[in-house]
Amino acid sequence: MSQKFTFAGISIDNLPFDSALARFSSLLDNNYQCYVVTPNAAHIKMLHNDEAFKKAYDKAELILPDGMSLIFASRLLGNPIVARLTGADLFGEICRIAAEKQKGIFILGGVNQSEVIAQKKLLTMYPNLLVEAYSPPFGFELDTNETAKIVSLINKSGAKILFICVGSPKSEKWIFEHINNLCINLGLVFGDSLNFFAGTKPRAPAWMRKSGLEWFYRLIREPRRLWKRYLFSNLNFLKLLIAEYIKRKTGLTLISFKQE
Repeated sequence: MSQKFTFAGISIDNLPFDSALARFSSLLDNNYQCYVVTPNAAHIKMLHNDEAFKKAYDKAELILPDGMSLIFASRLLGNPIVARLTGADLFGEICRIAAEKQKGIFILGGVNQSEVIAQKKLLTMYPNLLVEAYSPPFGFELDTNETAKIVSLINKSGAKILFICVGSPKSEKWIFEHINNLCINLGLVFGDSLNFFAGTKPRAPAWMRKSGLEWFYRLIREPRRLWKRYLFSNLNFLKLLIAEYIKRKTGLTLISFKQE
């Protein structure tokens, strides 16, 4: 069992990187069916406004800290998270584990052929690894025929690991709704990690990631798409952080966090 860092009503697993990998390995060995989510500041905001998204989080086996904002918050609140566990950092390592255990992979999502590039890259790295990929059309989650097709593709592939990379909160809601119809062991909601692995999107330099500036790097590369998300999500996160800090220091509750 991992320790937890609880913030704004969300219990986040506090694991070192190697321990997280060991946990994935154990889940695969035991043929346990579950999925993993990776919150950031934008997710924290959505979790307070989207009941279906919150339900998906509540059923996740692991909630791993992706956003650097959560790392900073944990330090301020006196329960520091030991490692930032991003999908981008975990993607390649999980594929390595999959190859070692001969557990097939299915990639759901991708833009600019990133799923095809990632598939070819993985097959070059691990020639004996089963890797299938499919990028669904926009709005697939509302199309019952398309959803049935995707479920069939995944199950027929024989894959035991599913990377869901179709954006949040769509990815989390989709796996929550359909995991019981899938023959996978492990679902991983990893967002842009597919694009970073494929190289269709550059990732921020290591020094920016370590200093908490990866969001700024992404903002200057995609300002039209991201400025509203970062502005409102970060302001909302700061409000929640201040409320949580005051609550822990004084016992006063300024914001009521939803609990299941």
